[in-house]
Amino acid sequence: MSHATSSWNRFGRRTMTLAAACALGVSGTLALTASAAETDSTEANPTAPRCSTATLKGLYLFSGDGWSVSATGTTPMAFAGSERFDGRGGVRGNVTFSQNGTIIPKSSYTSTYTINPDCTGTQLVDGIGHYDIYVAPSGDSFTFIQTDPGSVTATTETRATRA
Repeated sequence: MSHATSSWNRFGRRTMTLAAACALGVSGTLALTASAAETDSTEANPTAPRCSTATLKGLYLFSGDGWSVSATGTTPMAFAGSERFDGRGGVRGNVTFSQNGTIIPKSSYTSTYTINPDCTGTQLVDGIGHYDIYVAPSGDSFTFIQTDPGSVTATTETRATRA
């Protein structure tokens, strides 16, 4: 083995050991942070923001884009519309959709949603589209990501009216 190879191996082993130690340190820090965050949840902290289905009420506007991914390729898409949340878990909406340049004009839909006390929740659109949602405690906005396989979309909705 040459001196250069021997030095590289020592350097490589030292670097790998240091990287592993750093990774363990970061993992430990993340575990402690997650543990502390659990302790500081809405149950442990009565002044923490609390949400419910009533948090989302009124007319919300949105626009976004993303991709539809299949075995044959990816297709770009864009959408814009509005949703009226009833504060009881029901939604009626309208959306204009473009998929790979093909426009689907204003289409109506219904959905249901749930909001947890920690301001996270889910939404099911027309019984087939699944979304994880993250709500501002005021209910003035929320973000979502579609969780169906083959869909790559995420966006923010903003409340336009409270009624």
